Amino acid sequence: MNMVMESVVGHGAVHRRTRQNADVDLQASALIYERWGQRYDQLSAGRFDGSLHEIQLPAFTLLRETSNRVLLQKGCTPDGVFAIGSVMSLAEHGYHCGEIMRHRSAALLDPKTEFEIRTPESFDLVAAVFTPQELCANLDDSTIDHRELELDLLRSSKTIDSTYSEALADFLLRAFETSQESPERLFIPSNQKQLAEEFYALISETVSAGQGNQARSVCPNRERVTRRVRAFLDANPESALSITDICDEVGVTRRTLQNAIQEVFGISPQHYLKAIRLNGFRRALKACAPGRESIGDVAARWGFWHLSQLAQDYRRLFGELPSQTRERCLNA
Repeated sequence: MNMVMESVVGHGAVHRRTRQNADVDLQASALIYERWGQRYDQLSAGRFDGSLHEIQLPAFTLLRETSNRVLLQKGCTPDGVFAIGSVMSLAEHGYHCGEIMRHRSAALLDPKTEFEIRTPESFDLVAAVFTPQELCANLDDSTIDHRELELDLLRSSKTIDSTYSEALADFLLRAFETSQESPERLFIPSNQKQLAEEFYALISETVSAGQGNQARSVCPNRERVTRRVRAFLDANPESALSITDICDEVGVTRRTLQNAIQEVFGISPQHYLKAIRLNGFRRALKACAPGRESIGDVAARWGFWHLSQLAQDYRRLFGELPSQTRERCLNA
């Protein structure tokens, strides 16, 4: 199976790129911006199907991302880079940094805060990626200081309710639809300047209106519990940790752990722990050199002692067997 379908079109200061991904790790690394440093873990079962559309304009990069599985997205934007986007799907809500992310609410990512997003099963996000310096430079207005915009962004709520982000969501969607239906309009310098002007005004209004008006949050204590769990798992990636190990480390009862993970991720602690280990095993399987380690060797490093059960769980989550994943990577 061809894992990536990509098309690239360039015209002066405008570049368009489309990628269709059948691999969750390729989706995570598909952004034009380098050093994005994000990781996707698949939490719901089935073959992954995702897409990423990017339109690189002089003032900002417009992107639209879709996926068909519940994902845990973690990472940090590159130094100096911000991103703000709105969820277009009408499916169940997701979470962004402990706050509920609903239809047309806005998620703001900044380079000083590690983001964590739990997407719904059907995810559709339209966003803009930018640096305040480049955005303000394209406004041709000497009275605008990009440092003031950067401070406003850093002070803003990270999840902004749709009450305050509706106009920004409409703008992002219109800009994306224009890039698909009439891309030649984006090649005109006067239109590019108008896009920069409108985006700057909308993002300023959205951030200002959203300050102190966060989206509804999950229980703060439960969010703290899940953050400690994730930190423990990240610090012990290849350890066969049990629920008891996690409870002992975090200092909570099984019931408290159950309630916290169920609220934040929508799944049980057992399901969450198995999904994180299976995602790690899959990345290790794709990364190991041919002939160096067998599937059983990699499985043992990740604490999977029953290969038949591993194959069954792996196929249920990713829609293919470990041997098929390795074969595709060797033939890529």
